[in-house]
Order: sequence, then C-alpha cells, then structure tokens
Amino acid sequence: MTLHHEPFDVAVVTSAALPWRTGPSFFSLWHACGLADLGLRVAYVIPWLAPASQARAWGSVRFATPEDQYAWLATEAERIDCPGRPVYFCYRSWFAPVIRGIVPLEDVFGATPPARAYMLNEPEHLCWYPWTRSRQRIPADRVAGLVMTNYEYYVGQMRVPGARLLSRLVARYHRHLIRSRTDVVVPLSPAVPLDGANVHEARITGVLTAYTRVPPVGDGGGVYFIGKTIWEKGFDTLIEIACRSAVPVDVYGTGPDAPAIQVLARERGATVRFHGPTESPWSVLGEYRVFLNPSLSESMCTTTAEALVAGRHVVLPVCPGNRVCPGRC
Repeated sequence: MTLHHEPFDVAVVTSAALPWRTGPSFFSLWHACGLADLGLRVAYVIPWLAPASQARAWGSVRFATPEDQYAWLATEAERIDCPGRPVYFCYRSWFAPVIRGIVPLEDVFGATPPARAYMLNEPEHLCWYPWTRSRQRIPADRVAGLVMTNYEYYVGQMRVPGARLLSRLVARYHRHLIRSRTDVVVPLSPAVPLDGANVHEARITGVLTAYTRVPPVGDGGGVYFIGKTIWEKGFDTLIEIACRSAVPVDVYGTGPDAPAIQVLARERGATVRFHGPTESPWSVLGEYRVFLNPSLSESMCTTTAEALVAGRHVVLPVCPGNRVCPGRC
C-alpha cells in the first residue's frame, strides 16, 4: 500500500484494471490519468489479484506484488498515450470463474485514501463485499458513481432456473447499493434503470487518443469485431450475419467461450476469422471499414465509441445501450 498523508483531490476507484481488458479498466485509467493531467492530485485504486486469480483472469501470473502492477500500469499508460500520472493503491480481490468477474475481498473504501471526491467505476460492483462501509463513513466530501454494466441482462441470460427472477432481484439490490453509497450517479446510457438514485444525465466516455489517428480506409475495407469472446456479446448473431452475407468478419479478443464459438462458426461454415487479443486495437483498424457489434448486453460499448472516433461505420442492434450512438441503429 502506498503511504499517503494529505487528502487527494480525487480518488478514482475501479472494479477492474489492466491487463484485464474490459471497459472499466480503460475508462478508469483514462479518467485517473486525465484528471492528474489537469493538475489534480489523483489516487487510482485498483483490485489486486493474488497469483491464482491472475492466472484465471488473464491466463498467466504477471505480478508478484501490487507494486509490480503499479509499475506496469504506469508504463502501459505511457504507451497508450494516457496523460498525467496518478498515485496507485489497491484493495484485495479475487477472480470468480462462475460470474467471470473480479470480487472485492475487503471494504474497498477502507483501502481508498481520503479525498475531496471519489469517482466510483461500477459502484454497485465495488460494494459486493458484505461489510462495505456506509456513505457516512466514506472519507470523501462527494461520491460520484459511474454505472456502466447491465448486470440485469447478464444475470437474466444465465442458464439456471429462475434466471429472470434472479436478474430482477440483483438489479433491485444493486440500486440499493448505489443509492446508499453515492451522492450522484452518472449512467453511461439508459440501458440500466436507476430508480431512486440522484442521476446526473451527463455522458462520459474514455476513448484513447490513438483512435483519432487511425487513417481513413481506402477502397474496400473489411468488417471486424473487438471484444470478449463470450456468448453474451451476441456471437450467435454475428455468425448468422457472416453466413447470410458471405462477408468475412475478423474477430479480435479472447474469452472463456472462445472454443465453443469457434466450433459453431466452423459447423455453420461462417467466414469468421479469430485473431485472438490485441493490446493495440487501433493499430489493426486501418484495413477495416465496418465495425459489427451484435451485442445486446452493453450499457454503452467502449469499442463502438472507439470505432466512431476512428471514423468507421458501425452496425448495431436496436437496444437501450445503443441509444447514445448518433444516427440510426
């Protein structure tokens, strides 16, 4: 744990951090570095995974200590042009394979240094630890929550008895956690209902500047998808589109459902090419004209925003999470 004395201006607290390549990881790093670049003293609070959980989350043990991950994050932030340098902190957590997510093992706010303001990425997720302190005991003047995951959809898609009822109960419990720990909530999109919360209707994103430098595509140009290879991302639809259109679709990403998705693509004879993960997605976009994203699970898809900034066409389904996108879905 990094030593601290004077309160920070802002503490950015996240439910996930790189190298776990998911929306909250990129959003939180961009926000922490951007606020630091404005001259604010920023604490960046990330989940620390023990070696066994690291192997489950990203396939290998990469860090022996939190300080190793702090040093790697600082280098990675510089590589992807994130400005500013926050101070790093962590809370103990573990990777839960059943929910394919990171779960806190302690009171996150007890591990976060005092600050004038807390910015919570996925506040409901950060409060999953049963003994998380109440708002009155959080050492911050203001607490803002950035809600970015449609947990109700994810739980509702689980192949267990009573999944739809369970999803409604989870959504209700999450709204309680958000109301009881935050002063104001900023949703990424209307996909997540936040009844009873103090909702601020601003729209926040975190697209890296590298996407603004992607060159325009010339004649032709292919179709691509970037994201986790899990069924919730709509891969059954993506494969169906590839079959009907006979247009090749290149997929970048990895995930626990990758083997089964690849089997279905082969069985259907779909022209879907799986390239695995990429640490610099913007570097592969030069040859593509269209981003195909069939997912219905997003509250606001980061890769969709990145494609738009890069000047690519996007093909999206009509769903609440895509209402924030310009034009027609």
